[in-house]
Amino acid sequence: MAGRRDAKTSPTTAAQAPAAPPYYIATRPLFIGGSQFNRAHNVGDRVPPDHVEEYGWHAGVRLPDGYEPPPSNPTPEPETATGQATSKEGDV
Repeated sequence: MAGRRDAKTSPTTAAQAPAAPPYYIATRPLFIGGSQFNRAHNVGDRVPPDHVEEYGWHAGVRLPDGYEPPPSNPTPEPETATGQATSKEGDV
């Protein structure tokens, strides 16, 4: 039996870039818990963003080549060429 295909996605969520990159690149060996015997990643490995957050590896990773982070302040202007719609007198 096929699943439902009428699931709707919001156009604003589809157009927005993710806040975190799909992965980071390790710039040094990364360890879990600070133990030399718990090595998780070597230099050059792809590191999942949730692992960077969980283990505090921000200083040991970099963004992948070619990744452009999303703008921090989205523009308050509408994305239309003509500007914001206005109502006429009497239209409510």
